[in-house]
Amino acid sequence: MITFNKLLVCLDLSVADQAVIQNACEIAKRAETTEVTFLNVIKDFNLPESLEKEFPDLIDKAITERREKIQEAIASGFDCDQIKTSVEIRKGNATKEILSCSVKVGADLIVIGRKKENSSVLKTRIVRRAACNILLVPENSSLKFDKIHVPVDFSNYSDLSLDTALSLTGEEKVDILLQNVYNVPSSYRYSGKTYDEFSEIMREHSSKDLGVLLKKATITNQNLIPIHTLDDGQNVTKMVYDEAAKQNANLIVMGAKGRTAASALFIGSKAERMIQVNDSIPMIVARKKGANAGILESLQDL
Repeated sequence: MITFNKLLVCLDLSVADQAVIQNACEIAKRAETTEVTFLNVIKDFNLPESLEKEFPDLIDKAITERREKIQEAIASGFDCDQIKTSVEIRKGNATKEILSCSVKVGADLIVIGRKKENSSVLKTRIVRRAACNILLVPENSSLKFDKIHVPVDFSNYSDLSLDTALSLTGEEKVDILLQNVYNVPSSYRYSGKTYDEFSEIMREHSSKDLGVLLKKATITNQNLIPIHTLDDGQNVTKMVYDEAAKQNANLIVMGAKGRTAASALFIGSKAERMIQVNDSIPMIVARKKGANAGILESLQDL
């Protein structure tokens, strides 16, 4: 059973905040959340020393004003009265402060809004280094859980992605789409089989591997739908996103791969490319918690 006991919700005081707050409440209701921290980061003022002396309370006033605005937004949009909330206002580098705060509060999930006109650089940096799960919520989107798309490659990260989707849906009758993109190795020519024949062999192996994955999962009323897609040389990430869009999926859950077996601090290239490609479907990047060791050192590079 996967739960997100503590959430860190990132706000920027834009009109998009209200949707981020409402979506955070929606997932908090499902994930047995007990505490939510709302974070806003103020960029460094870089005031000359003379001005700091002349206006010593300038920063304090800015922090107080932001705190009040965020508390007002929470009061009107976070309909989860039973959950403890707090507000953090920080100044400095946004990526560094978000990651540092996530460690401080012991976040299980970081919730970040995504505007279409903005680049995904900040989001990618955070997801690369965060030591917990990430929920990316595109602008003008609402979290729903009736059709979840889970790309699988039959690794431990596939197990984690599926477990996350199952935990969030409980005993609901929802569709969980399990897509595996398989390919035909170039060495098929030495098998005596045609390309199409070997493609069918690879599809059968994909089906068997999916059966093994399902046996390990705790399934209640969810309807798990297998999707086997042949990699025909196109962009695999785009193929996955296109399939999710075609199926009208309202959430993508994708496992984060570490660069090494000993560290889960960095995501794999497929998850990173999905962040860049996907600007319309809410997405959870699933990561095993407990990879905090080394994260503070990684912040020194920012």
